[in-house]
Amino acid sequence: MHSARSLGAAAVMLLTFSMLARAQDKPLRMWTLLGMGAGYANIPCDGGGCTSGTLRGPTLLLGLALMLTPHVGLGLSVDNWWRDPADSEATSTGTFTLHYYQSVRQHAFFEAGAGPSLAEVRLHGGRHADGRGLGLMAAAGYDAVLLRRGDARETFEVTLTPRVSYVHSSIGDLRYDASSTPFATRWRHQVLSVGLGLGIRGK
Repeated sequence: MHSARSLGAAAVMLLTFSMLARAQDKPLRMWTLLGMGAGYANIPCDGGGCTSGTLRGPTLLLGLALMLTPHVGLGLSVDNWWRDPADSEATSTGTFTLHYYQSVRQHAFFEAGAGPSLAEVRLHGGRHADGRGLGLMAAAGYDAVLLRRGDARETFEVTLTPRVSYVHSSIGDLRYDASSTPFATRWRHQVLSVGLGLGIRGK
């Protein structure tokens, strides 16, 4: 078992060094995205303040990735979902992501990652109950190039990017503050959203 773990660790290190070496051969490529859309949140929970069910609301996306190779990049993304009325729910999940382009033309892409997640219920009078946990995210999208400027050394592109994402988070208790009785317990949320954003890609 120990030797298997050592071989696995060595393989991961070798892959990382290989990716970094390849990245040095080509200019690093940056990808950013800002978008909005709509999504459905499924929220199972317990307690008197719980509003379990499937809810609809707008979404906001922020994304950034640094390409190590023409196919693989590392980045950060923030997926927000909320409802408009008072006494409404909101979620925010920030993830460290693996960004992958299937083709060297870099149009269709996939993302996956994990990171901190926040769930919040806003109440009348400015009060809110919230909780934090771990979130997992998976997404797919397509970069359609609207504008391209550059030369043999530098390239700048503006893209129109549709994106579909799924977020799953396990939060636990939502409280008004650390010492209060839980507003809701065993809170979990799943958010499926579709959005459209403007992206910038450069190298």
